[in-house]
Amino acid sequence: MNPSKTSVIVPFAEKLIETCLKVDKLCPPLILIFIFSFQIGLAQNQKRVDSLLQLAATQTDTTQIITYAKLWADYIYVDPLASKPYLDSTIVLAKRLNHKEFIARTTNYLGVYHNMTSQYKKADSLFDIVIDMYTELNNMEQVSYALNNKALVLSSMGRFKDCLETHMKSLKLKEKIGDTEESIAASYWNIGNIHGDIGNYDISNQYYEKAKAIYEKLNLNHDLESVKNNIAINKNNLGNYEEAIPLFLEKIKYAKANNFNNDLAGAYDNLGWAYLQLDSLAIAEDYFKKSLVISKQYGETSLIGLNLRHLGEVYNKKGDYRNALKHLKEAITIADETGTRKKKIGDLLELSKAYAGLGRYKKAYEFHTDYHKLHDEILSKENIERMNELEVQYQSEKKEKELIIKTNDIKLLEERKQKAENEKLFLLISLIGALALAFAIVYGLREKMKRNKIEREKLDNDLAFKEKELTTHALHLAHKNEVLLDLKSQLKALKSSSPNARNYQKVINTINLDIHNDNNWEQFRSYFEDVHKDFNAKVMRNYPEVSNNDLRLMSLLKMNLSSKEIANILNISTEGVKKARYRLRKKLNLTTEDSLQELVIEL
Repeated sequence: MNPSKTSVIVPFAEKLIETCLKVDKLCPPLILIFIFSFQIGLAQNQKRVDSLLQLAATQTDTTQIITYAKLWADYIYVDPLASKPYLDSTIVLAKRLNHKEFIARTTNYLGVYHNMTSQYKKADSLFDIVIDMYTELNNMEQVSYALNNKALVLSSMGRFKDCLETHMKSLKLKEKIGDTEESIAASYWNIGNIHGDIGNYDISNQYYEKAKAIYEKLNLNHDLESVKNNIAINKNNLGNYEEAIPLFLEKIKYAKANNFNNDLAGAYDNLGWAYLQLDSLAIAEDYFKKSLVISKQYGETSLIGLNLRHLGEVYNKKGDYRNALKHLKEAITIADETGTRKKKIGDLLELSKAYAGLGRYKKAYEFHTDYHKLHDEILSKENIERMNELEVQYQSEKKEKELIIKTNDIKLLEERKQKAENEKLFLLISLIGALALAFAIVYGLREKMKRNKIEREKLDNDLAFKEKELTTHALHLAHKNEVLLDLKSQLKALKSSSPNARNYQKVINTINLDIHNDNNWEQFRSYFEDVHKDFNAKVMRNYPEVSNNDLRLMSLLKMNLSSKEIANILNISTEGVKKARYRLRKKLNLTTEDSLQELVIEL
């Protein structure tokens, strides 16, 4: 599991828009990108701070609020905790002036601050208040921004379905009011994040590419760098580490040059994760520690928890289970405090590994059970299907709106034609009627083609989802069997030297029942047949001599799984897999030059 997407820190985009301070977009769910009424300097300096404080002392109206907001914005990304006194000043002044617009605006800033410091429940409540305030003021532009910010908080809390629904509301509202391209790109960006978090990397990258095209067009280099970083994270999650690592190094260079501390911490963490997957443990540990130092200094609490969890993973791989346990306990405490439930999934899994390494198998089993429970709750098939339905619904509604516009244009054109036709002779009217009929036929064919295209896309999306579901189930089954077999072997070793041998045997029997439970395979076969229809029938028709065990092996080879993964699923050794493959080759009459893998895949 790679949750690093939620730890990437992306700097602000600033724009001068009269006197209106907006808070709109972010890249990964932890980070908000702000559109302000001023240009923030890239480096903080005391001279600027003193100058703004002197200016504020001479002001008495809303301009004083804007000055304090500038001071807050100068610090919120570099040092969020240091920004709080200036934020408090904006809130007090807005209430003193009883200015509804500025009260809504400063309440929004407070929600941003709580999100930046991982106080997600507070942020969620505040953004609901902000939405109500701007709705009352009939400021739909700011309502769309507040919806966007609320969605970011929901993502951090692991409420992905609610998050995607809220982002879609924000995007639809922006499209309805004709908001800027930059603002639309921000929604594409955030929706891409959510699809990335649930493993829909193709859809995620489609949204990132939309945002990237807009930022290239508008020459917004900072936002462009941030989206490219998210694309790198998707590559990382897909296992394309050699492609992702150079992009992360580029991000680190950019963050250092611009003094974006949270960005830098996130980039170090992502780079450490890539090296962890490559088993370069010393390098990974070094990057995670660098990220942890920055995270602790600048108040990014949820990222601290992620750093601690990743260090725990390093120590688990090293076999230093006590050290791993120390870091992982701190990580899960932070996850509970901040409400970052998706991060907690990884914490529970690594804690189960640490306890198993220490021989505390009861605790390991408890944490592993909690891991599966929370994983299924947040990332269940039903939740992901509902989120995919939201995407299909949005695309359908968008096409319907485009169709209405085209239909209205056509009606207007027909009315003009009809007015002109009334001035012509009867023969011309007859001719135009024939042309109108032909046009209607063409139009009907075009609409039918559009509907067919939508249906094809839906079928393709369904198949892609089922393929992901099948792979996830297979890998989960392999991992589960691997863990259970490891526990079983260790329990057997302990049983021989323990006076409680009967109790150990009960646990071993329970594990054996789970490993040999045919329901696991039946569920896998159901998923497999949904994706690869008629595969089993075709095999039996062409090679009637193959057994049920051979058919299981061919199904796993069809998925291009490794020998180790196949061994774990079939509950045999890797040597057993080799022997099974050899026997299968003989039954299929394959020569030494023939490839068993290619044959199975082509079936």
